[in-house]
Amino acid sequence: MDTLLRGTEQAAVTPFSWEAPVLYYPVRHHSPACAWHLERAIERYAPDCILVEGPENANDLLPVLTSPDTKAPIALYYAWRDEEQRLPGAGEEPASFRCYYPFLDPSPELVALRAAAARGIPGRFIDLPYAQILLATQADRGLRAEEEKPNYASDSYLAANQFQKNLCEKAGLRDFEEFWEKYFETAGPILSTEAFVRQLNLYCRLARQSTPEAELRADGCLVREAHMARRIREAAAEYSRVLVVTGGFHVEGLLHPTDETPPPPPQKGQAVYPMRHSLPAADALAGYASGMPAPGFCTDIWAALHTAEPRQAWEQTVLDYLVRTGRRLRREGDTLSAYDETCAWQQARMLAQLRDKPAPGLYELRDAVLSSFVKGEADLSGSEPLRLLRELTTGKTVGWLCEGAPVPPLVQDFQAQCRAFRLKQQGAARQTVALSVFSSPRHREISRFFYRTDFLGCEFARREKGPDLRRRKDRNLIRETWEYRWSIGVETALIEHAVSGATVQEACASELRRRMAEAGRASEGADLLVQGFLMGLPEISTLTGRMEELLLADGDFVSLCEACASLNALQEWQSLYNEPNILEYPALLGRCFARILQMLPAMNTVDDHTAPGVQRACMLLYQITGRESFSGQRPPLLNAFERLVRQDPIHPALHGAVLGLLYGADPGWKPAVDRAVRGYLQGTRGRMLQSAAFLQGLFSTARDLLLTDEEFQRQIDGLICELPSEDFASLLPELRLAFSYFVPLETDRIARRAAAMHGAGSAALRRPATDAAAYARAEAVDAWAAARLDDFTGQGGEDT
Repeated sequence: MDTLLRGTEQAAVTPFSWEAPVLYYPVRHHSPACAWHLERAIERYAPDCILVEGPENANDLLPVLTSPDTKAPIALYYAWRDEEQRLPGAGEEPASFRCYYPFLDPSPELVALRAAAARGIPGRFIDLPYAQILLATQADRGLRAEEEKPNYASDSYLAANQFQKNLCEKAGLRDFEEFWEKYFETAGPILSTEAFVRQLNLYCRLARQSTPEAELRADGCLVREAHMARRIREAAAEYSRVLVVTGGFHVEGLLHPTDETPPPPPQKGQAVYPMRHSLPAADALAGYASGMPAPGFCTDIWAALHTAEPRQAWEQTVLDYLVRTGRRLRREGDTLSAYDETCAWQQARMLAQLRDKPAPGLYELRDAVLSSFVKGEADLSGSEPLRLLRELTTGKTVGWLCEGAPVPPLVQDFQAQCRAFRLKQQGAARQTVALSVFSSPRHREISRFFYRTDFLGCEFARREKGPDLRRRKDRNLIRETWEYRWSIGVETALIEHAVSGATVQEACASELRRRMAEAGRASEGADLLVQGFLMGLPEISTLTGRMEELLLADGDFVSLCEACASLNALQEWQSLYNEPNILEYPALLGRCFARILQMLPAMNTVDDHTAPGVQRACMLLYQITGRESFSGQRPPLLNAFERLVRQDPIHPALHGAVLGLLYGADPGWKPAVDRAVRGYLQGTRGRMLQSAAFLQGLFSTARDLLLTDEEFQRQIDGLICELPSEDFASLLPELRLAFSYFVPLETDRIARRAAAMHGAGSAALRRPATDAAAYARAEAVDAWAAARLDDFTGQGGEDT
């Protein structure tokens, strides 16, 4: 490390003295080496108070984090609902924010807090409360960045800067993680604590120097450091020896803070809860910004450092993972041998020597598995040995909170409803429940509860069977069958939504309004109304205005038709579900219908991909106008259909479907249908090749033309018979598709007529069944041929 940083003057190195009244200890989050040296620093320095980087509005929860009954991985969940709308750009609905602060056993912050509790000295967080950090951060920066699960602690300043990239290039290393493992994790424990801290401070100081101050201000770093520096001064005035445990990047900022003033704290809307966490969620490769790769491996290294010498700890852990990976591979049917494992172990040690590392680490472990366990071509995502190694080094451990830990109201409401509905909340087995949603009010309430948990993404319940209102399927079913199972993911998802409401219903209503505000198409808005209906949310009555906006702004014909189908299903099914008419379905459906009629005549130029959707839309509109409440819309619809079929060009399948609908409304359109059929089958070759698509569309809406009108079938038959053989062969696949709209009984009826037209009896349509003797002879011949083929290939037939 010293050779990499030649030219750095010693005077520029951050001071670290055991005699200092305030000792600054730099860390990287979840680093076993940092935590291992921190234990020794605490023992030698013997502080009177330990201060830890972390939002201070969680200080009341420190007894939960440090309880002997609390088992890592755990996390703090911070949430803030901007009810005062202090952040610019907030809409009508208050913006909601959340983040996580995870802790593993090798997390230096948790090690420090546990040590303070064990020594009986004060330990506390000193960073700004979460909401004030957000208020001090610019949009799309820091904790306000658009991430799925933002984390409080981030190593981006250490890992993603030009200085780090140049350093890795100079050292010949692949990335920051390999650099960190070589110079801090494997080498760190064999250094003295002073040397380790000096080396880490030097790296962090140079990384900070390569980061523009404007970037630090935009991310809220400067105002946070100023606040933490004030808390450190307050502690130094009260205690004689203060240990400060903070991210290494912030040490310089704490020693030389700016005079930044934090924004005033919000009066309400903040919440913080402890929660169970898991090793997979803490994996850097899974997207966790401040995670170490392979958290299970890091946890095992942490445990080994307390039972063996540093070099032996790394060697024992790497060897253990090689053996475990080999065992898993053999259990799953691989032919891996003990010799392969021995070769992998030797290679890991030799790679460590070649790379000038005191012991093999995670990178040597991966390279050894790739070289010795993978047979043939491999890649990081598809190789089974690498996949198993990744799974093992990630780990599966889930944490546990001590009894008495505070629980968010949302989780309490979920638990209360599970008890009220007698739903099991523990156990790994899935439970099945059948609900008579149309006849039992209690079952309807359970169904609503299941739909609400599904809407929040809890993965608690899954509908297996029953009427599907969203997809407008299985209308003949009268029961819903659900499977449900409680897991840690259920609680995690509920805690994530705790900022949205105190009850499951409130959280769903808030989430529904948010998604409705973000919807960009009418189909999305209508689908959300359907989900609100299934969840039994009265709040959907307030979304009429937003739905009207989507209907007016959406120019996508298929989207409008999907919205129309959803609104139509809602109107039809509300009586079946015994639901009051809490939304103006007829009015919305009428507006949607009018928009579709306006656009319908221009749909003549749709392509093959879009045509089926437009066909279904035309059929839906026809069905809707068949209801008494919408019968007044039938004439305008037929008028739009007439204008559409007069367009030239027009997609043949759409042409046939609309002509069939016009014929269904008025049999006087039969001559027009006949002319169209002749035009396709007797026109130009290009027109003729479109005839199968036309018939497919026609039969989709007017099957009775072929079933009840023998003359029409005779006309079709005669036209098809006139086709040249090559043209008929090219049309045959699409003709098969066109006749697929008929059920077997109908196709048999059509076939009998066709046979009679050509002078053949119905007996010609029947194939004699194969008798048992003929079947046995055929099997014997097949076996004889297979044996002969084996003899041929065994004598080298493949090469001749």
